[in-house]
Amino acid sequence: MKAGLSPEDLAHTLVIADRAEAIRTATMLAEPGDMILVAGKGHETYQEIAGVRHHFDDREILQAQFATEA
Repeated sequence: MKAGLSPEDLAHTLVIADRAEAIRTATMLAEPGDMILVAGKGHETYQEIAGVRHHFDDREILQAQFATEA
């Protein structure tokens, strides 16, 4: 995805490889009126890494993060 960004856009881009950490960071950086889009996994409750499925649910990460921020 980075390859399609201009140098100006890259200067304002934060890349976080760990999906859970990226979701948590997005919620922490969001300000009132911002929208966070968590896309790509849909109904899946796992993340496949090197051919191994690990439990992972975007909804659980978001719920836990919102609970700590409340």
